[in-house]
Amino acid sequence: MKKLSIPSNEQSIEVESQHCFVIIGANGSGKSRLGAWIEKKNINDVHRISAQREISIPDYVQMKSSEQASNELFYGNEKNQNKIFRWGQEEYTNKLTADFNSVLSLIFAEKSRQDADFVIQCKQKEHEGIPHDNVPVMVIDKILAIWDSVFPHRRIIFSDAKVVASVDGNVDYNGKEMSDGERVAIYLIGQCLVARSGITLIIDEPEIHLHKSIMNKLWNKIEEYCEDKTIVYITHDLDFASSRKDSTKIWVKSYNDNNWELTVLEDNEDIPDNLMFEVLGSRKNVLFVEGEKSSYDFQIYSHVYSDYYIIPRKNCRAVIESTKAFNNIKQIHNLDIKGIIDRDYMTDAEVQTYKEQNIYSLEVAEIENIYCVNGLLKVVAEHLALPEKIIQDVKDFLFDEFKKELDNQLASMCEREIKHKLNCYSKSGNTKELLKSNLQSLVSSINIDEIYNFNKSRLDIKIDDHDYDYDQLLKVYNRKSLHKKISHFFGLRSGEYADLVLRLLKTDKKSEIIEEVKKFTPQI
Repeated sequence: MKKLSIPSNEQSIEVESQHCFVIIGANGSGKSRLGAWIEKKNINDVHRISAQREISIPDYVQMKSSEQASNELFYGNEKNQNKIFRWGQEEYTNKLTADFNSVLSLIFAEKSRQDADFVIQCKQKEHEGIPHDNVPVMVIDKILAIWDSVFPHRRIIFSDAKVVASVDGNVDYNGKEMSDGERVAIYLIGQCLVARSGITLIIDEPEIHLHKSIMNKLWNKIEEYCEDKTIVYITHDLDFASSRKDSTKIWVKSYNDNNWELTVLEDNEDIPDNLMFEVLGSRKNVLFVEGEKSSYDFQIYSHVYSDYYIIPRKNCRAVIESTKAFNNIKQIHNLDIKGIIDRDYMTDAEVQTYKEQNIYSLEVAEIENIYCVNGLLKVVAEHLALPEKIIQDVKDFLFDEFKKELDNQLASMCEREIKHKLNCYSKSGNTKELLKSNLQSLVSSINIDEIYNFNKSRLDIKIDDHDYDYDQLLKVYNRKSLHKKISHFFGLRSGEYADLVLRLLKTDKKSEIIEEVKKFTPQI
């Protein structure tokens, strides 16, 4: 197990990890200061790689002894082992480090030392008449192995105090002509591999200059070759933090006068890391909704619930699971986590049960039905200077559409309830006979007539004439395409009606639209 000391309530606590550590938080939360604190507490056993790094490769690397190069890199001075030379007095947290030459000097110094040691060993064994061993894997071999796995079509050579590169074996070019991503890869690989065994490496913003397509592969390979070291990443990149599997995540919320508000996150199988980070980083109460960021759900809810941080969770089940999971953990006790789902075919009792779990339902069957409510029909008609009769025409049209598919709607309601009952099947035994018996009992308990009649009573809309409750129609009519079907009444193509409503949200009609929408969305 790897161990790391971090501050907590003005004291140090020790946290453990099977793999590595990830310190994550928003910009300005004090992550880099925390990294500096960890280094200061263990000055000779921690090497911190600054986020502010100069990555120019010199034409020629200055050759030094291993001791000189090591001191220069880790302390900023060849002779004095004091990190004040590396960081200075005032810029200990965010100083721009120009130590690429020191990294390369140590790589070449280690190469020379290891080569010389091997030659000495071979000569000694030869003198003693003992066959010498095969060439061991040296630091330069590890660096090249990592490089080749990440940049298979680019070759680098460390020779004659120079770093040289080529693409697919073509003409060599000087290392300083490499791309930012290539140079920073050499820099980071070198920093990590030349560090001595047992040291703690703190890498501030490991994602800088690295394309996402190579970032994870690079750090996976570096970790593979640095198992004898403790790696601590400091990042605000949620995707990168999530990619560090089996790591211990430390969430930094804020910093004030050498005090950090932080949380060591516990593993939670029900919550993906990237979702946990997004919730913790919101700094607002969170509302889970159905759909994607481009969906009608998100665009409407972001206006209606502007005090909440809206997170789309694709479907109803994901919203329910996420809301329940977050409300069951202690780490976010300071946040209000709620969810909103479509009403669909739920009964009033189901709606109430979910509400008690901070999961709220619309007063219409689908979020798309919101665009068809009376108030929005009126707003659009007035905007397009259409006669008020258009509104009644739309209502009558939707009523007629509902009548046409009443049987289908009713069958869908019954189907949902039957599936729910079948999902309650439990084996309650270990023999084939018991399995069959339990299933038969469950199936025989499903009374189709009773289910059908109950759901038919829920569709309590008069269908013989147009004397109907329009709001109730939208509450039970489960069809996502209703807003598309009414577009032609406004002289618009299919789908343009809802888009027009969203555009009007950016005009002086916004407050009026939101007021109408709020009549059908829950108060949370």
